[in-house]
Amino acid sequence: MKFSKKIVIGILLIQILSSLVHSYLNHYQYSTVLKTTIEKKKYDINYIVENVFNELKEKYSKYAKELLINPKILEAFANADRQELYRLSEPIYKSLKRSDKYLNIMNFYTADTDAFLRMNKPEKFGDNLKDFRKMIVKTNETKEAQYGIESGKYGVYYRIMFPVFKEGVHIGAFEFGVDIKYLISRLSILNLNTPMLLLTKKAAAQMYMYDENATDYLDEFTNEYSLLKFDIPRDEDVSITDVVDKQIIDKSSYFVNKDNKEYLLFRGYDLRDYKNTPIGYFAFMDRMDYYMDTIVFVRWVSIITTILLMIVVIVLMYKLIRDYADEITEQKNILDYQTHYDSLTGLPNRVLFNDRLQHLIEVAKRKNATFALLFVDLDRFKQINDSLGHVIGDKVLQIISKRLQRIIRKEDTISRLGGDEFTILAQSLKKGEDASVLAQKIILSLSNAIYIDRHTLYVTSSIGISIFPDDGIESDNLLKNADAAMFKAKEEGRNNFQFYSSDMTELAFKRVMMETSLRKALANDEFSVYFQPQVNGKTDKMIGMEALVRWQHPDVGMIFPDKFIPLAQETGLILAIDSWVMKSAMTQVAKWYEMGLDPGILALNLSMKQLDQKGFADKLNLILIESGCKPQWIELEVTEGEIMKNPQSAIEVLGKISQMGIELAVDDFGTGYSSLSYLKHLPIDKLKIDKSFIDGLPNNEEDVSIAIAIIALAKSLKLSVIAEGVETLEQKEFLVENGCDYIQGYYYSKAISVEEMEEMLKNRTKK
Repeated sequence: MKFSKKIVIGILLIQILSSLVHSYLNHYQYSTVLKTTIEKKKYDINYIVENVFNELKEKYSKYAKELLINPKILEAFANADRQELYRLSEPIYKSLKRSDKYLNIMNFYTADTDAFLRMNKPEKFGDNLKDFRKMIVKTNETKEAQYGIESGKYGVYYRIMFPVFKEGVHIGAFEFGVDIKYLISRLSILNLNTPMLLLTKKAAAQMYMYDENATDYLDEFTNEYSLLKFDIPRDEDVSITDVVDKQIIDKSSYFVNKDNKEYLLFRGYDLRDYKNTPIGYFAFMDRMDYYMDTIVFVRWVSIITTILLMIVVIVLMYKLIRDYADEITEQKNILDYQTHYDSLTGLPNRVLFNDRLQHLIEVAKRKNATFALLFVDLDRFKQINDSLGHVIGDKVLQIISKRLQRIIRKEDTISRLGGDEFTILAQSLKKGEDASVLAQKIILSLSNAIYIDRHTLYVTSSIGISIFPDDGIESDNLLKNADAAMFKAKEEGRNNFQFYSSDMTELAFKRVMMETSLRKALANDEFSVYFQPQVNGKTDKMIGMEALVRWQHPDVGMIFPDKFIPLAQETGLILAIDSWVMKSAMTQVAKWYEMGLDPGILALNLSMKQLDQKGFADKLNLILIESGCKPQWIELEVTEGEIMKNPQSAIEVLGKISQMGIELAVDDFGTGYSSLSYLKHLPIDKLKIDKSFIDGLPNNEEDVSIAIAIIALAKSLKLSVIAEGVETLEQKEFLVENGCDYIQGYYYSKAISVEEMEEMLKNRTKK
């Protein structure tokens, strides 16, 4: 049906409606007037309620946003410093209370939905609210602001909740709550007596359960409802509670005669919580003489009927026009999808790819960032189309696209340019060669068999990679260079990847070879433990040693940790290497003690990957038992930077290790960004000054200041301190003079083999 025909039919329907309305007005009855008037009252009530809620939402959202940008408040909250948070927030809370007596709630909650601080009840905290404060749970889970009614332990409130972030990290939620009595007070603007709010027993149950003063807030009313208490203004000679009939209050409306006066009672507003679940309703009362007067004005209704019908015509025409506009919008959306997405795979097509590539270039230029463009071409795909047909070929492309989507990260973009060509934009790379990891995953994934109908197919891929900005800063050049690199991969025998830059390809292959060699090294026992002595600088006597790993490569020879540890951390092999070093070093130290030698304390490096392992403390205890090593012989070192990746988790796990009797040290101290508030809670025994602050001693003023400050901090926290990387007599003497007695470095000895260390211990025993 054409749009113009719809309008004509609409106007004819309006004319028929007009005749029916005129006929109805001629038979207008008193009950109809009454019903219409009640509906008008309800409309006014709803309008006021919605305005009140919108006003509260806007007002307290503004206050919350201003409060949650206060860095001191965020710092106190993030550090779980309840006393400081209360001190900072109390003046704000009191100021708001003076301006709004119905504001009762100003609360902070942890990310786990624990009540961290209630400003009106600061003594009540720590209780978990997951089971009955779902609005807080939703705020923490979605990390989005929430608004609406919710009953709690201490009343029914309109609540405004915000997620709280510090430096982009979600740390909890914040809430304002205004007592629903505020709404009752605002409804006094109507020409009605003070309304009555009835709450369902379910909504009121937890108040009776948790608040011993709940009877100050609620009254038992019927088996289904409780009455919210509210002070009736003195100028009301009769209140609704005086005339209400408890047996029929749940009806929509009814009359009551009291002292020869008639009153109308009616339900005016159903109260729903933020989930739109009914939790009660408002009941209103009005004098009947108002409705008697209303009958006089019935005749005026016919006068304005024409005007009302015109409004109806306009509304209906507006709806018809809007429906037509919606159809146009839907067609536009369909056309837009067809323009920007591939119909076969649902992936972005060449048009959208070019747009996203250009946008990514602009962002990368602003942020001085690096990204990679991977051009993926399926090898010999044409043979599948030619031999099995395009239907099978299309299914192959759909399977390939799903595999690619599972491999890439959320922030990356995959597109189908056409045919068997795909592109991937890999963002936020630390180094260009990191794209080789993604390329390797793609090659492995696509090489797996594809099963379609009764066919088993194998598809490989050739991948070309260009890097922004090294291989171009314009979209055309990046795509052209990635395409050229892809053809280079085909020339190299297919089923491989190539960078546009040959140097980058060489680096990537070296990385792959290094990872393969690392895995072989673990299997072939190519690692060995070296030990570097730790010495008391005052007495020049050895107090212990640090275990350091070395890789004896069968072809290359000795490889030091700085060459392979970063890759081991990236690939996760660090867990196996660290575990091997721990077991080997502990076994050796236990052997020396059994021989009657005194190796002192063994310092072992510990990574957060190990700490994050489930049951790490139990695994460590098992190694101690198997090696025969005692906990008091061991010291575990964790770098400051590793601890600050997850300080709360570090405090928990390190606490368990400390309880085993093992000493703990913070390695490379001063190079990270640790907070003293976390440092004082860590169960550590020692700080280790990083070598970078030792190199300039005693002449570099900055190194001198930092070293002295770290020593002073250690003493104030009752921790011992050791300096690593000490190479000269001047450095050693400066450190000892300033209170750092323990020294490690080339000044005394480099890291030495097991045999050399054993000889050193034997000589020391002879003396």
